Amino acid sequence: MPSRLAASANPTNLLLLLALFCCHPLSILLPPSWAWENGVIEDGDVIALGIGFAWAFFTWLRARPSQVALLARAVLPIWFILIGRELSWGAVLFAPDHMTPEGPVFTSHHLWYRPFVTPVLCALFAWSGWSAWRCRLDKQLYAVLERGRFPWMPMLIVLAAALGSSCAESHLSYCLATLQNQRFEELTELVGYFALVAVQARVLRECQGATSPAVDAAAALQPDVR
Repeated sequence: MPSRLAASANPTNLLLLLALFCCHPLSILLPPSWAWENGVIEDGDVIALGIGFAWAFFTWLRARPSQVALLARAVLPIWFILIGRELSWGAVLFAPDHMTPEGPVFTSHHLWYRPFVTPVLCALFAWSGWSAWRCRLDKQLYAVLERGRFPWMPMLIVLAAALGSSCAESHLSYCLATLQNQRFEELTELVGYFALVAVQARVLRECQGATSPAVDAAAALQPDVR
């Protein structure tokens, strides 16, 4: 038990927890424009998601053809989808459709490739599910849980950030003042994304460390479908 508590109290977890607690006071202090669409905080969201994507991508390149590589490949489409969502599927790269008191509004309806977004999303989800099945994601996660090495603290921070963001997005007046909703929502999303990166990093590291040479040799005999 002490070792698990010590693992939960590592600097990364403490920093994420501190950042989560700072979301509310920062939502009061920061300029409203920071939380606008395509603003500073949203740029931070894309950076966090890009780090998660890059981490999974380079793990896949380095660990091939082991099961860990397939696990990293399984989450690549998820990061890509989250990045696309934050960029409004590319709409934020163009001029805003119109301005409101809460900032610029970007919509993807005018994009020529908009009809293809949904089929591409379905294909990415299918690829992710197939890769998760091939790497036996359930067994790898169970092994991490069995060793007591699952990153519970950052996972709880992800859930808490999602709850805070949902609370702000639903405009619950007893949670936040109306003018703070957007800032609080974006700040909690930012913390949640970085916590998700921490969860991935820990799981990939634990799965890679638990992979024995015998398992890697067996995986090397299987065809690597890319």
